[in-house]
Amino acid sequence: MKKFILIVVPLLALSGFLFYGYEKELKVKPVVPDFSTTLAHVNSKVITLGDLRAEVGRYKSILSFDERGNAEDSFNLKKALLNRMIDDTVLEVEADRRNVFVTPEELESEVGLLLGEYDEAKLGLTLSSNDVSFEDWKSALEKRLKIRKLLVLELDSRIEIAAKETKDYFNEHAKKFKWPERVRASQIMVEDEATAEKIRKKLLNKGDFAKIAREFSRSPDATAGGDLGYFSRGQMPPEFESVVFELKVGQVSEVIKSIYGFHIFKVVAKEKPRAMKYEDARDRIHKILLIKKREKEFKNWLAEIKKELNIEVNTKPLLASSL
Repeated sequence: MKKFILIVVPLLALSGFLFYGYEKELKVKPVVPDFSTTLAHVNSKVITLGDLRAEVGRYKSILSFDERGNAEDSFNLKKALLNRMIDDTVLEVEADRRNVFVTPEELESEVGLLLGEYDEAKLGLTLSSNDVSFEDWKSALEKRLKIRKLLVLELDSRIEIAAKETKDYFNEHAKKFKWPERVRASQIMVEDEATAEKIRKKLLNKGDFAKIAREFSRSPDATAGGDLGYFSRGQMPPEFESVVFELKVGQVSEVIKSIYGFHIFKVVAKEKPRAMKYEDARDRIHKILLIKKREKEFKNWLAEIKKELNIEVNTKPLLASSL
């Protein structure tokens, strides 16, 4: 779920919150919304009240959007979302002009990365609760990927990061760069709970975990005796992580149910957080500095693009009683 949220929210931070003039507009009497009403033109592309309605639906649960709350806050939030949609449309127009596109392979690869261990059916339920279909989600993701490729192409070429900058940053923030706590664990996974409980009893009676894993486990790691290797927090499904990181070395877990089956874990080793050397942190620092410089470049670059486009905005329909 965290990954999903990261897909839909990121560019809010890059959009301008242009709230000018709302005091005057709020005095206008609300009207019944016509969702075909045009809110903005970006060259030939149109953003309607219906488009904004769909966007508000995506953010309602995340941003605790409430039409019945403060009218000014509601207006400002809708206007902020509209501004973000305008910026995104500007970037789409520029991407098309630059012939930037996303291949089907790139899209499927990104879908796989974002879903990870997350069940697609469960994601579908999450999306539907926000009035978003899986196909709509993929379409929005494709637009995000296109914009990301455009930013890399147009902004990163303007940015230089000297070795001295990364070194100085490390010296100033060395305490923040640590290898996280890690656990090395093994697992046994079977398809029914009764079998899992029997296996756990064998393990508690000093049964050989690796041998039993090779014999009974249905997980792909069974051939390696159930060895999962080292992993840090955030790399395992939450229901596993919450258990494994609390176990002591050599301790066997209770039986844990998941969408894959019934699991038993044993912690083989633990590593406490430890300081990174500069060589270990250099690539991470480079990304941090790149993002900071990219954000600075973005506003000026976006303003330059907007000057070349025909953009018209009408915010009065945002005063409609409900979206």
